[in-house]
Amino acid sequence: MSRLAACSLLLLSLARFAHSQTKSTFSDDTAVPPFEIYGLASAMGTVDATGTMVVNNPTPNQPLGFTPSGLAAGARTGFVWRHENIGLVVDLGFHKYSDHTGATSMAPLTAGLRVYSDEFFRTALYGEFLAGAYRWTIHTGSLNFTHVKGIGGVGGGMDIRLTRRVVFRLFEAQILLAGSQNGPQLTATASSGIAYRFGGP
Repeated sequence: MSRLAACSLLLLSLARFAHSQTKSTFSDDTAVPPFEIYGLASAMGTVDATGTMVVNNPTPNQPLGFTPSGLAAGARTGFVWRHENIGLVVDLGFHKYSDHTGATSMAPLTAGLRVYSDEFFRTALYGEFLAGAYRWTIHTGSLNFTHVKGIGGVGGGMDIRLTRRVVFRLFEAQILLAGSQNGPQLTATASSGIAYRFGGP
């Protein structure tokens, strides 16, 4: 009887130890590091929100309403400090569109708040609110200028965690309202890339 009790006590102790080790390992594996840097390939489209005419493929001497139409290709990078499901983000982007008529570029620098959903099957969604400034440059045969104006808007995306530290950002979309000399512009971006998380235990 004493042997049976001793064996039962030993098995129970081993089971509790294994459970605590499994729980500790699981918690360490899924804990989100507090810092993140990311690099994204990005495309930007600009829509005139004021009613001013936008000229498609203008001739060298034809004035522009705003930028030439089309998607501007570019990249974005940023830094996030995260606590639980809330993050503070700083984002820097550069997008450029060019054809035979000239070139236009837009380089926004924004900061704001990001809110994450809980992770489900290594996948999480997030939304963000951003504000900052951008540099807009146009060079054509008839128009050359650069100015800096305010910009702000909302965005959101989906992350797929590949490892504890490496994340595939499947997509991120932003809708931004940018100030300009002739009035506001409604600007949209679509991005995808990789994020790396670091810091913490």
